[in-house]
Amino acid sequence: MNNKRGKNIMKQCEMKKACDAIKKIDNLQDLDIIRRQFNLTHKALKAKKAKEVKATFSVGDKVNINTKKGVMKGTVKKINRTRAVCIINDSSFNVPFSIMEVA
Repeated sequence: MNNKRGKNIMKQCEMKKACDAIKKIDNLQDLDIIRRQFNLTHKALKAKKAKEVKATFSVGDKVNINTKKGVMKGTVKKINRTRAVCIINDSSFNVPFSIMEVA
């Protein structure tokens, strides 16, 4: 199936099979192997996403920062590995890329 819905259905089926297989594991050695592989895959996917998001920002960009108190406007001063230093109301803040968007 080529549409998005078809791919999601396929993934749900694969996910159920994987969960069922994990439930059948009866020893800690095999479960530890699964856990290590899960952690490695999770780390790789997270790094890939961070790299993609990081590539969308440049020093000097005007950004909107979604906080609990609402949306704040700032300017990117420096880009670090997982966060950007943003100037908001003449103060510097370390802001995670996940709550930033280009204004």
